Amino acid sequence: MTAVSATGLDPVDVEILAKALDNVAAEMGVVMMRASGSPAIAEAVDFSTFIADAQGDIISYAGYITMYLGAARQAVRHILGTYPRAEIRPGDMFLCNDPFTTGNAHAVDVGVVRPIFFGEKLIAWCWAEAHVNDFGGAAPGGMDPTATEVYGEALRLPGVKIVDQGRPVEDVWRIIETNIRVPELVLNDIRCFIAACHRCDERLQALVGQYGAETFRRYVEAAKDLAEQAVRRRIADLPKGTFTAEEFAEHNGHADELYPIRCTLTVSEDALRFDLTDSAPQTDGFINVSAATTLGAVVSPLLITLLPDLPINQGTLRPIEVVTQPGTICDARMPAPMGAGHIETGFRIGKVVTRLLADLQEGSENAFVREHVTAPWQDSWSASFFYAPDESGRLVPFPDMNGGGSGAGAQAIADGMDVSGVLAQPQNSIPDIEINELAYPVLYLWRRLNPNSGGPGRTRGGAGIDLAFTPWYTPGGQEHVMAACWQVPPCGVFGGYPGSTSGSALVSGARADEAFGRGEVPRDIEELAAAPKPLQGKQFGLSVGAGDVVVLRVGGGGGYGDPLERGPELVAADVRAGVVTPGAARVSYGVVLDSSGAPDLAATSRERERIRASRREWPREDGLAVRRGPAHERLAERGQWCQPRPGVELVEFADPNTGTLLRADVVVHPDAR
Repeated sequence: MTAVSATGLDPVDVEILAKALDNVAAEMGVVMMRASGSPAIAEAVDFSTFIADAQGDIISYAGYITMYLGAARQAVRHILGTYPRAEIRPGDMFLCNDPFTTGNAHAVDVGVVRPIFFGEKLIAWCWAEAHVNDFGGAAPGGMDPTATEVYGEALRLPGVKIVDQGRPVEDVWRIIETNIRVPELVLNDIRCFIAACHRCDERLQALVGQYGAETFRRYVEAAKDLAEQAVRRRIADLPKGTFTAEEFAEHNGHADELYPIRCTLTVSEDALRFDLTDSAPQTDGFINVSAATTLGAVVSPLLITLLPDLPINQGTLRPIEVVTQPGTICDARMPAPMGAGHIETGFRIGKVVTRLLADLQEGSENAFVREHVTAPWQDSWSASFFYAPDESGRLVPFPDMNGGGSGAGAQAIADGMDVSGVLAQPQNSIPDIEINELAYPVLYLWRRLNPNSGGPGRTRGGAGIDLAFTPWYTPGGQEHVMAACWQVPPCGVFGGYPGSTSGSALVSGARADEAFGRGEVPRDIEELAAAPKPLQGKQFGLSVGAGDVVVLRVGGGGGYGDPLERGPELVAADVRAGVVTPGAARVSYGVVLDSSGAPDLAATSRERERIRASRREWPREDGLAVRRGPAHERLAERGQWCQPRPGVELVEFADPNTGTLLRADVVVHPDAR
């Protein structure tokens, strides 16, 4: 007998209410997309919504950005712990964006939290949050690679009332308006968050009115219990033991160093414990995250790969323990800067958990669990901010959300999605080019797939994008770039190769404007009037004038399985689609194409046997054939790209008898850090 049936409740009735709550949380997001004038919200879907019970426990979390579930819960709990209960009243709204108190990923992720009352009784909370274009501070767009402490970053508001019993708190609105560069846009976004919370209140009033307050509460608790039971059953299907993996955050904004993120996962009979206490100490650069963000970063791969068919509520989290050490990059304390921590350390936490889960899920006897194995994704948001006057002379920060166009990791049964975004943002998108050109002083020259960026494998890692833009209707301005996966590529699994990393370049003197004047449209770097200058992983305040061109190439996800086992027809289709070049088809997959682009099966068979024979000749280590080399060189052989860094190696392991590739690990030696 389950805990729910013991209460006399019908699980079907409980599920009906749970789905109704999920629909409400999702509808909040629809309201935001329709009410906002920001491409980051309406186009890129860079926001999250959730509903909590009266105590702040999650009862429904919409799957827009799963990484922020820890921040959402923390925001409500902070307000409950800060405001006297008598001062939390119907019609109140609280504004949250502080990583240290309300747990936000960074200060440019602004959230509105609303208590929901049925009569005089507090029954729930809701949260609507999104990335806004600016929230003050030294850096346009609010993410400053040069910051050495949080006081140099954006304005922080730790859950302050912005609406009091239905009346706007004008002083708070004026403070925000005075401190940000584009107040009309940002204040309108905050209004769209308020509208989303209004919609949640309306829908919950109807639901509670239908069920009654006590029945509503009982069903919500039962839904948590059902989710917990399902998660514990799924965990029971995993191999038991303790497992460790390591990833690295890169370049903290002013120091080109690597910062280890070490995760030890203990799998017991029905629970998981993720221990990140041995990660790097917090740094004076903007790559740190809060414990709330770390929780969301750990849970996201679980929700996507191990628990994709299960609901997201507090019961889902009960069997999962995340342990951090205060003062590390995974649990930073004042005054550590956090401007880009979620897209740096946060996504790397997700990547290390994905690696651990891949091995565990592959070893499960449950076919469903095995079929949902995924290689690590690129999981890098290559942020780009352009700050320039528009045609009216108004200075406008342009956060280019195309940086989220990275590739997914290959899956056990399918290729990784091209231009997927990151694993922790399941419904993320990239803006329509014309929308960006309408809203900001830029013109795109091209946006297309970045060939060979997905890791080769039996199933291929998803590809990222290759794009370029030039200033338009502006004399020029400043550019800031931040690549989170620049020197340490996302590894493949079970013989799949890593994906490419991400990077930017600036073509000063490209004279794109003059080319347009001649009726020409440059379609590649080689067609520009100057050579590109590769940029560092983090650079701030670059001068970009009229006619100059900013180039961004975003990497892909890791591959799954030996690439020589991929169907030749699939490789040929990838070449036709521009995802793989003909040279890489031969080097990575052993596929030889004829003059029509079709696979020459006889030549392909010979080429694949030649590659396997060469693997059998590699030196032996512990009974395996092993080849080692600098990661950037090994990837370049396959038409891929990785920023060189001494001590970052690709180590390939093959069966010495068959020549089958078993693993292609990215290894970071201590001298590389």
